[in-house]
Order: sequence, then structure tokens, then C-alpha cells
Amino acid sequence: MAILAIAILWGTEVIPKGIGRHVATEYVQENYEEMGLEFENIEFSTAYGDYIVSFAGEDGTVYNFRLFSGRFPFSVVYDSIKRSVV
Repeated sequence: MAILAIAILWGTEVIPKGIGRHVATEYVQENYEEMGLEFENIEFSTAYGDYIVSFAGEDGTVYNFRLFSGRFPFSVVYDSIKRSVV
């Protein structure tokens, strides 16, 4: 029964989005704490095959971070503030 629940939560993206949000939030806090960025959204990008996480700055500017890898988002691979691959 537990395996079925995990499969459903994974398939509906609840678990991967939770992991991705946590990974991106940790990255932002570690690298940009002084900017006061707030989590906005996380979505799976079919164009990249990765998750894109958005944070808003105090001035309303939105910054995006692309997470690797596919359905298991465990690291930041693109940082829109640095405008480079991490």
C-alpha cells in the first residue's frame, strides 16, 4: 500500500516538486540570502526535461533556477542571477 502511495505522489509530481523546492531554496539561501528572495513556483519544463524554480526579489524581479536531472531534481544546473551554468 505504501509503495502505491509513493508511486502516486511521484507520478503526480508532489514528491519531485517538494525535493526541487527544497534543493532550490537551500541553494538560494546559501548563495543569495542578502537578496531576500521568496519562492514563487516550480514547474517541469518539457523543453529542458528539468524543473524550473522561480524566486522573486524584493523589487519584484523574478529569477529562475534550472534543476537537474529530469524527474529527480537534486541539483541546480543553471542560475539566472549568475547567468551561467552552475
